[in-house]
Amino acid sequence: MKREKTTPSIPSLKQITPFDLLDNPCLHRLVAASRLVRADRGEILIQADEISNCVHVVLDGEVKCLLLAPSGNEKLIRIAGPGEIFGEEAALLGRPAMAMAQASRNTRLLHVPIALIREAMASVPSFAEAMTTRLAAASYEMMLHMQLCIQLSSTQRVAQYLSQLAPEGVEHAEIHLANDKQTIAAQLNLTPETFSRVLSRFVRDGLVTPQGRRSLMLDNLPQLRRAAAH
Repeated sequence: MKREKTTPSIPSLKQITPFDLLDNPCLHRLVAASRLVRADRGEILIQADEISNCVHVVLDGEVKCLLLAPSGNEKLIRIAGPGEIFGEEAALLGRPAMAMAQASRNTRLLHVPIALIREAMASVPSFAEAMTTRLAAASYEMMLHMQLCIQLSSTQRVAQYLSQLAPEGVEHAEIHLANDKQTIAAQLNLTPETFSRVLSRFVRDGLVTPQGRRSLMLDNLPQLRRAAAH
């Protein structure tokens, strides 16, 4: 992981929600104290149990947040892409990180000191509200994901995942998978073998047609949505 000496520019932070709610003097203070970091694919950005004094802002690339079992197995918690923030919950609480963060692509990030984030929250109510809403939304999404993993079968999870990538109201659509099958399977709390088996069954049933390495034609979205519901 390389820490760049070059100070990040204000536009790089101003374009990212919720920092767009801050005025230029406040942004200047954040930018002056922030560090630009470059990480290669596979590089560890945060270790589980590590205490961080900053919030991580992804400028480009992608970061996976993973829980590690004593056996070495990984559980994918979330994927943070360009313009997304991670690590704010542990930093705000001053507690060790629960998850490991790993660059899944070559990635550039900003490390923004949590002390200045707190100052900005205290001085700009709209920024504080936006940060609180982010944390609430992340907590709700986590609970929803847990609910789906408990209540839905493997077939329902895959059907729901695929159908959600298509526009509303259409009967067929071509979609592109942003991640490899192993990552998607981890998101759905499935093994890669189970994910591939369900996908192959959808192909045999005429619901899905492969279109290249990561593209799929969803040939019968009404039936796919029914499979997600039942």
